[in-house]
Amino acid sequence: MILTLATLERADTLPASAAQLNRAQKVLEIDDFSEAVIAGIEYASPSLSRLIPAGTATVEDLNELAHCLQQIDAEGETAKYCAALEVERPSTFSEALDMAVNVDDYELVPEDGWEYGREALRRIGADDELLETIDGYTDFEQLGRAMMEEDGVRRTEFGLVRRLGTPFPPAQEPDQQMGGLSC
Repeated sequence: MILTLATLERADTLPASAAQLNRAQKVLEIDDFSEAVIAGIEYASPSLSRLIPAGTATVEDLNELAHCLQQIDAEGETAKYCAALEVERPSTFSEALDMAVNVDDYELVPEDGWEYGREALRRIGADDELLETIDGYTDFEQLGRAMMEEDGVRRTEFGLVRRLGTPFPPAQEPDQQMGGLSC
């Protein structure tokens, strides 16, 4: 992410360390970042531009997000963060920043119901020996689909994602009305 700050006479870019932030203030000849305007935000992934609301972001918050995004990218978790943003649809920049800080609260999961069923059993303590023993007697595909629903797994353009803490609430079908009544 590249953040461009500007005053009437100068411009500088972030992300930056604390020392670099001080340097940016000197380059911009300002005492506080509120004296500068955010002239532009450029994300490495174009999807982030549409998924992260920038409305009330401060320079310090944008800088913190930039550092989080560097770590997320280094760990290969950009798709996971984008998937979580797509489902959660944060309404404020602060919410998107909190999600970046807590990106480990989300997990991309396999598209394959069979594999998801096996992973669900592993999460509750099944080892490979047990899985091999019950393989011919268990419909892992059906178990996987049921566990995906129970775990609140959501399909996004970035893959299937689930929240590790409290599951996402069930997705409301377009033809469903509140309270489960339909017209």
